[in-house]
Amino acid sequence: MDLYNKEEYSFDDIEKLISNEVEENIHLDYKADGALDKKDDKKRNEITKDISAFANSDGGIIVYGVSEEDHRPKGISPIDGRIYTKEWLENVIQLIQPRIDDLKICPVRINDLEQSIYVVKIPRSGNAPHMARDKRYYKRFNFKSEPMEDYEVKDLYNRIFIPKIKIDGCTFVRIYKTESRYEYQLTAKIINEGKQPCDSYKLNFYINNFHLCNIQQKTESSKFSYTVINRNRLKLAVSSKEAIYPDEELDIGHISISVKKEDDSLFWRSLVIDMILFYSGGTDELAYIPSAHRFVEGRDNINEVLDKIR
Repeated sequence: MDLYNKEEYSFDDIEKLISNEVEENIHLDYKADGALDKKDDKKRNEITKDISAFANSDGGIIVYGVSEEDHRPKGISPIDGRIYTKEWLENVIQLIQPRIDDLKICPVRINDLEQSIYVVKIPRSGNAPHMARDKRYYKRFNFKSEPMEDYEVKDLYNRIFIPKIKIDGCTFVRIYKTESRYEYQLTAKIINEGKQPCDSYKLNFYINNFHLCNIQQKTESSKFSYTVINRNRLKLAVSSKEAIYPDEELDIGHISISVKKEDDSLFWRSLVIDMILFYSGGTDELAYIPSAHRFVEGRDNINEVLDKIR
């Protein structure tokens, strides 16, 4: 379940986290109802500590109202929304300096206001570092919020100058057919979520079963290089030809792939398009399974899918 890309949350989303035993990680944390306490100053400090740590790292989600055991969700631990309102939580979070832009608090009501869960969605901040209420800086490390070293704080001051681009989707569509062949077009979309333009990037497409198809570049805009990794895996590398500016989206690839009609069913059924985007600020990874129209995030999850088809 791609929890982070959702805009709204339901009790069903929370139940799926629990039933699937989705473990805490660098992007996810669970907090029982006791994490919120108006009378305990340390608890307010902890809230600012945990949320600033996510913003200083790679963003993520804290679910207030779910207990955990051994870093796995144990059950619902509802918050009394009459006492701990969304506005109260917002006021505590605003004690973080500087303020975290685009942070969202999504209330989930179980039966009524008295039984509430708060899903706090924290972005990877471009205005880091953020200081918690105890005048310290924190980062997300494994399952915890850890104090940052001096050099890490200094590095974060440069984050605003580093671009942040990601793969925002992929299409693999049949554009025409003949009596003997089908032709598809492969295109990915990238987006700049940072505050700086990025003029140097490269997107690698990894395609399995490439021996069943013929790959073509028809125009200068679709120019790519390729490397045969083995009989069942091919890398297609498409480099930047223009800068991508903040909040801008670009299509990249436009690669034509032709398949014989008798091979099409096998090729389509087992096709996984594994993508890795390289740029000056880091990397981003995404896999697309056209037959299921499904995207897979996270290298461990992608490798699990690839292992099934090898």
